[in-house]
Formats: sequence, C-alpha cells, structure tokens
Amino acid sequence: MIELNSSIEGKQFERGQLEAFLATHGFSVGGGWDYDHAYFDYVFQKTPYYDVLRIPVTVKSGDFEQASSKLECGVPFLLRHCYETGIDDEKDALFGIGGGTLNQFQKPTDPDATVSEKLVVQGVELLKSIESQLQ
Repeated sequence: MIELNSSIEGKQFERGQLEAFLATHGFSVGGGWDYDHAYFDYVFQKTPYYDVLRIPVTVKSGDFEQASSKLECGVPFLLRHCYETGIDDEKDALFGIGGGTLNQFQKPTDPDATVSEKLVVQGVELLKSIESQLQ
C-alpha cells in the first residue's frame, strides 16, 4: 500500500455529489462499506491481481446509505491484492448447508503486495485530474 498526498484529504462533500462525480471517472463504492465509512475504488486491472486507487471516506453526518450524508475524504492510497487462482484446498472449504455463504471468496496470497512504479505514476495522474476538477 502506498499513501498519496492529496488536496482532497479533509475535504467534505455530499455523498450523492461525490459519488456521481467519481463515477464519471471510473470509481465505484468498494465492498466493505459501513454506515460510518466507505471507500471509492478505481480498479486499474483485475488480473493477475487487483491494482486499485482507493479514496477512503468517513461519514460526518447522516448514514452512508443516504445521498445527503456528509463525507470527509481521507488519504488516498494505491493497493495491490494478489489472489490465488483455481479452487480452494479442501481443508479450507466449508461443506454443508450455508457453507457457500460463509466461505465465498478465496484468501489473498498477498493482501498487500508491492505496488509497481507504473501504478504509482498512473495513480498520481488520475488523482491530480480528480483534484483539479474538485477544486
């Protein structure tokens, strides 16, 4: 993971406006959001690993589900996740009723892999473009 200096850190936006703006730049709400925080993710690639520019947000008023909630941007960062290919080993699989809902996803082989210099350049350029338009 590499944190990126950004002028959007600490800025507040209404969720609906921020989400609409970021969507036009290819971002979407990442999984794992909750009522008080979330991430907006731009995925550079999905295979053979996920390369992501992630903008964390904290809810300052309201609930994340509300378009009118007030969000504060955190420090954007680049992230690379390397995932296993193929089927999970039997020892890790859960069988029986409900097994699929408890173990849907494969464990990452390296949840915080080294980020390439090329990805850093791409991430900084994308972030600068966003910053200039949010000013």
